[in-house]
Amino acid sequence: MLPGASYAEDPAPVTVDGGTINFEGSVVTAACALSSNSANMTVDMGQVRTTVLSAVGSVASTGKDFSILLDDCDVTTYTGVSITFNGSGDSTDPTALATGVNGSSSSAQNVAIRFYDEAGTAVKLNEASSVTSLRAGSNQINFSAKYASPHGGATAGDASAVATYTLTYS
Repeated sequence: MLPGASYAEDPAPVTVDGGTINFEGSVVTAACALSSNSANMTVDMGQVRTTVLSAVGSVASTGKDFSILLDDCDVTTYTGVSITFNGSGDSTDPTALATGVNGSSSSAQNVAIRFYDEAGTAVKLNEASSVTSLRAGSNQINFSAKYASPHGGATAGDASAVATYTLTYS
């Protein structure tokens, strides 16, 4: 040691709380396992102008694509799957998902969301889609969503909505 120099001792270890980790999932007796990427999704619908949704029955020309991913599919028992989107139906067209259900006074009025399968066929809210054939292994089932105005006269505002979905294997 050099004269006049002092060395500090290493401080004692300190433990602090770090946080919580929640693990979610389930074990199922189904033909496929739902990919964790498909369990909770957010589809950014973007913006659409009110003039596009001004007429009764108008639908935005472009949709937002999303997919439901199925993993580890075994097709020995079931070879197909249909998807049912569930949620609050629009008051004018209960086959479309109502928007503005967040209760905000700034919600868009006369706006709904419609679902379409990969072929562009409308999928009615609370009704099963057509059956998609499954392959062994991984499967991707593609859909799109479009803003619509069953009543016409859409007003500006938040047009958020929440839907759940179920899978029916056949």
